[in-house]
Amino acid sequence: MNENDIKFLNEIKVLDFTSHYSGDLSSMFLSDFGASVTKFVTKNKTNFQTNLFWNRNKKIIKYSNTNDLSKSEIIKLINQSDVLIYDSQLNSNEYKSILSNIEKANNTNLIICHISAFPDNSEFKNEPMIDELVIARAGEMMILPGLGKPGPKFLMHPIASVGCGINSATAIISALISNMISIKQINNINSTLLGGLLLYASNPYQGDKWRDFGKPYGGAPFYSNYECADGFIQLACIGSKFAQNAAIAIDIPEVIIAPEFESIFYRPVKRDKENYINTASKLYDLIAIRMKNKTCSEWSKIFEDADVPYNKINNIEETINDEQILHNKLIFKKNNKKRIGKFININSNNSNSNSSKIIKRKSFTLPLEGFKSIEITNIIAGPVAGRILSNLGVEAVKLEPPIGEISRPLDLGYFKNLNRNKKGISVDAKTDQGKKIIKKLVQNVDIFLENMRPGAADRVGLSAKDLNKLNPTIIQTHIAAYGHDGPYVHRPGLDPIAQSITGLQHIQGGGVKPVFLPMLAPTDFTAGGMAALGTIVSLYNKIKNGTGSTVHTNLLAGGMLLNGKTISNYLINKHIPKFINENQNGISDFNRAYKCKDQWIYVYCNKIPDKEIIDLINKKFNLTINNSSDIEKLFLSYNSSDIMRILSTPDIYICLVTNPKEDNYDFLVNPITLKMITNKDNHPSLISLEMAHNMYDLGLKNKKVINCPELGEHNNKFIKQLGYTEEDIANMYKKKIIFKN
Repeated sequence: MNENDIKFLNEIKVLDFTSHYSGDLSSMFLSDFGASVTKFVTKNKTNFQTNLFWNRNKKIIKYSNTNDLSKSEIIKLINQSDVLIYDSQLNSNEYKSILSNIEKANNTNLIICHISAFPDNSEFKNEPMIDELVIARAGEMMILPGLGKPGPKFLMHPIASVGCGINSATAIISALISNMISIKQINNINSTLLGGLLLYASNPYQGDKWRDFGKPYGGAPFYSNYECADGFIQLACIGSKFAQNAAIAIDIPEVIIAPEFESIFYRPVKRDKENYINTASKLYDLIAIRMKNKTCSEWSKIFEDADVPYNKINNIEETINDEQILHNKLIFKKNNKKRIGKFININSNNSNSNSSKIIKRKSFTLPLEGFKSIEITNIIAGPVAGRILSNLGVEAVKLEPPIGEISRPLDLGYFKNLNRNKKGISVDAKTDQGKKIIKKLVQNVDIFLENMRPGAADRVGLSAKDLNKLNPTIIQTHIAAYGHDGPYVHRPGLDPIAQSITGLQHIQGGGVKPVFLPMLAPTDFTAGGMAALGTIVSLYNKIKNGTGSTVHTNLLAGGMLLNGKTISNYLINKHIPKFINENQNGISDFNRAYKCKDQWIYVYCNKIPDKEIIDLINKKFNLTINNSSDIEKLFLSYNSSDIMRILSTPDIYICLVTNPKEDNYDFLVNPITLKMITNKDNHPSLISLEMAHNMYDLGLKNKKVINCPELGEHNNKFIKQLGYTEEDIANMYKKKIIFKN
């Protein structure tokens, strides 16, 4: 943990009345940035001990119920606070009590963030804060890869909560910024688990319907995990160069020039689905045979020397002792105990300028209107950060090389989604004039965002020192695979590698075989979300103090945040979650999916002992069942509607599991969901819902959005602003300094 980080929010006071993990994370981020957080915790909260990490640096007040708390004292605290976060259900007494106290306090400057499972204009607005139910309803559970028979797979990582925590903190700080520079104030924020989930869901829902989501090892032959003599290794070769390196390293060079494998190494614009799957499967089997002949250590040496993106798939113990994890202080020792460190590091550039004078806006649509960014980003993590910023109002300009960023030539759906709402320019940074243009662009923005390999920005004259000279108050946001230094920093790095290092694959496989989450890209999206959050905190500092900042986060930090709950539990009591069955349908008899006669349902209950639920089932159905096998047989003999009608109680939650493959993506396109997505006035925090709404190829045509820019589409506009004439620009095209489709 970097104790020297500047505490940008040190004057902000936060009251946290949340009881769900997402609330813990929301205020954890605010606390990490220096805010003073008072957390109210019910005395019966059984998991508080394992959540100590997420509640670090907070003042904890324990109570039995809201009646225990002195109303006068609560009102006093509310009047002294800047932010209040709560997650009570809309129909609960606690919700009414908190609202009553807020009303009595009459703090007109208070920013109130309400966290719920679904937006308050949804038919599900009174649903409990349960990740699994949200994931089941949204269809994510049905498209997850996993071991065993086809069907919904339990997701071990709390992506809905993590995404919601990032979204909530992002929205709160965006509101703080907006309120500093605007006459109109943002006082109410609604953040949801659904919004948190959809931060990650842009890949599966993009129309890549032919893609096989069910393979636990990955997808392409050189983008999969393999069993070795003593463990598993993940390969993550994107592009033909890395795939060729891997083929040579594995000692199958003949496949590079074999006509049958041409589509593997040289991706055509259009692939024949059936032929590609057969070809890829054949090559995968060939590689798998070779990989079993050597140990992980032996393969690691070979791949390291060959510049192949790889890593051994770590278990939890290996994760917390990984040398890059330790180097990044994502795990550190304090009082002889291992703890989880910070995920976003921000340092002030210590340059001061009077140029950041606060000019009050009379009106605005989005909280960050008026700020500008330029980004050099590739694949997912960087574009996600830029997309979040643009969705909040930042004028985001994407700078690309002559052929476009890595994903553009591949025509991947996520590229079009993650780069919507941006402007696009294309400049050859290898030319002197190209470098000059880029430097001029940098002088006129607030934010520089990149996720290149460490050192790449330096080679085009955009090192940290260069940027500070060009623009003393600029915010530099860097997203790396492994961090900006350390033992792995020289390696090529992608989401699958980060999944393997941080233990995500091991946990998702239940300790049996690793399960790779290819379409979810969890570390990419988490790192992108955190980069946007760190950038916005730095914007707050820029306005307040007139200083620039440097923001660092990485894919490993994303993986550690996602796996943090499991790691924290392991550090305290050595517990590792296990699946209830080999099909990975859930983690207990009453936290899992069941197949009914017509479709799958999800059953969740953690308030009643299992024996009492079984007794209830026996009573309702006049049976004598004893175990999960008996329950499975029972449910298979009834339709889902009957099970839900007979067994649903205030403590036993049952919902349908949406199947995107069969239900035509109904959760995202039904009128209720569209209403949630399009109502931005009261939901400035639903950043990822806005992303979902703009997903590629879903036919959501009722809302105007700015499409992903064509290569160099806005060259003329932005280069003219730098003082160049039409003639200058025409000459640049001729000399191939700038490019356009």
